[in-house]
Amino acid sequence: MDLSFGQWRVRLRPDGPALASAHALRAAMFRGGRPDRDRFDAGAEHLTIHAGDRLAACARLMPQDRAGMLLGYAAERYDLRPLVPAHARAVELGRVCLALPDPELPRVLLAALGRVVAARRATLLYGCASFGPSERAALGRMRPHVARTGPGRASPDAVPLPLSGTGTLPPLLRLYLAFGATVSDHAVQDPDLGTVHVLAMLDRAAIPPARLRSLRALAPEGVPG
Repeated sequence: MDLSFGQWRVRLRPDGPALASAHALRAAMFRGGRPDRDRFDAGAEHLTIHAGDRLAACARLMPQDRAGMLLGYAAERYDLRPLVPAHARAVELGRVCLALPDPELPRVLLAALGRVVAARRATLLYGCASFGPSERAALGRMRPHVARTGPGRASPDAVPLPLSGTGTLPPLLRLYLAFGATVSDHAVQDPDLGTVHVLAMLDRAAIPPARLRSLRALAPEGVPG
């Protein structure tokens, strides 16, 4: 997949140089410059977004069936068994990096992800949404979005969400929530990456019609709906 969204160019399964740039961006954002690779990379589909010659964003996508959901990255940290019966196919999202502060970039990424979700006939987009040190005060702001039935506490590093919070949510997670996403009722401390994350889950059936139309304005073909 190679698509244009105005000034943005989106690539699914990028070529060698673009993929190398994505791994370098991941290393800078998650490891302080040290390589960031794990056992899930080889079987994943990588997505990159470019502004001219500059890499603006990257993400790792793992299309899954029900069995695959229980073997993915998030399943090592959350009990996903409550989600599996409702979703024969899902796309797990991870290692998202936004290199530019442009407010349109998260929307372009979500529009591109909509193309992938539709192409894979998936009904769920989900993944671990990380909070940096300056964003953790906002964890409690997600209370209204906690899933009524969702993943249980699989990780010994699980901690309850605060009852309230201040501060700004990560921009991509804020966008997910606006499109109808829910989150786990707890966060997980990830000592490997030195971060705290929640599980964010976007059911394609939960996207409000007006929000769906706004995505179609960016990507008129293939957005789930």
